[in-house]
Amino acid sequence: MSNLLKRALKNSLVPAILMIAGKALGIFILSAKYGFPLEIGNDIGGFFSTQIYFQDPDITYYVNSVSDLIMLIALAIPTIYLISKTALFQSSLKNPKTIVKVTKFNILKWITRNDTSFLKTFLWSAFLWVCSGLIIKNTISGDTYIWIGITAGLISIFCGLGALKTFEVETNKVYPSNSKYY
Repeated sequence: MSNLLKRALKNSLVPAILMIAGKALGIFILSAKYGFPLEIGNDIGGFFSTQIYFQDPDITYYVNSVSDLIMLIALAIPTIYLISKTALFQSSLKNPKTIVKVTKFNILKWITRNDTSFLKTFLWSAFLWVCSGLIIKNTISGDTYIWIGITAGLISIFCGLGALKTFEVETNKVYPSNSKYY
């Protein structure tokens, strides 16, 4: 197994666990907090064999919407953190004024080479895109509130642009721009 694949698998464990845990914890916490009766069944004919059922369709709509939002937030916050940290690191390499501003705000520890790799940013963004795609699919099929679907779409676009910017900077390290030296 190649080193890149090992690193990709290692870096993808945390977002995968957060995605599943955010959805499951959202369902179970809401059910416990509001006393919604839920049933766990086994449907062999479906895509997922284990299903969670609620008696009332309105409760199902509410719980699915809020658990989708919790899953989105659980993935969006670390992804936005990684993108902003990477952007800050890359900006500090080009512009010394950034280092002065970062020192002024006492966040100098953000300027490190650790956790600013394109692979990690891309993997977190990819999991966020999958999460957003599932939420948008649920919104289109009428299982999630519309505003949650719109929020998921906007966050995925923002993180996609951040991952693209990180990719451009990493590519420029390997293949420098010709106009930079003239």
